Amino acid sequence: MSADKRVPGRPDEEVRRIAERTKDGCGASRRRPVNILRHLESGSVLTTYGRKKLTFIVVDDAELPGVDAKTEFESGAVVITCKRSVRDRAEMGSGRDRMTLAHELGHAVLHHSVPLFRVAGAAGTTKLSKETAYSSAEHQAKVFAAAFLIHDEDAAQMSSAEEISVEFGVSKQAAEICFERLQRKAVRAQAVERVRRIAEEAKAVLLGKRTPDPIPPRLSTLATNYLPDPCTACGKETLTALGATKVHCESCGFSGDQLQDGDRSGDTRF
Repeated sequence: MSADKRVPGRPDEEVRRIAERTKDGCGASRRRPVNILRHLESGSVLTTYGRKKLTFIVVDDAELPGVDAKTEFESGAVVITCKRSVRDRAEMGSGRDRMTLAHELGHAVLHHSVPLFRVAGAAGTTKLSKETAYSSAEHQAKVFAAAFLIHDEDAAQMSSAEEISVEFGVSKQAAEICFERLQRKAVRAQAVERVRRIAEEAKAVLLGKRTPDPIPPRLSTLATNYLPDPCTACGKETLTALGATKVHCESCGFSGDQLQDGDRSGDTRF
């Protein structure tokens, strides 16, 4: 587990918005995969409490026993320190190590208090994040890291968590969480659209503005193409042609030759 601290609460969506704003400020909003090392080495970072000087330090693994990386806050500056092995693996594209560095960037952007660090091999959730995730520093940093490295708009077009993991260079766990969240979001959007359409149709009916259903093609043709002569069986002008010589009456059902008045011998009504 990572060391965790209680911080001012932020919903996940707010944390994701902050991560998106940070990406825009870094010019990384459409790059895939995001070059996390370049941003850590940029010298400054826009945080929730103003732009701060950012110092990124890489040390021998022995100098951070049991810790992969840590974030410390000084007067007007943020210092992120990580193991050399973490930095090297991140440079090679390791999803977990890229997430570790983005996680520390999340602390730098969101928090400004006591030092925060990520224990070597940390995974899962802390006790605090299980109880009140929105006020857990570790939970917020985890949400930030995924949002910083993954572009939702692009990820929503992908067919699996594995594809997200490969395309954005993130851990499998982060990709799975993102994929499931985007799937739920898509289902909710479809449900909202269905409800909206139903509401619009109901409103139209209540206001008497509903567009009449179109007349089926066959009925429309019959309604406007009756023969000019009345049916000799029932007298109604509802005859339609059946081929070249036969007729059919829609009113009485007569089918056959159109007989002259008084001549009913050829009636083949059915």
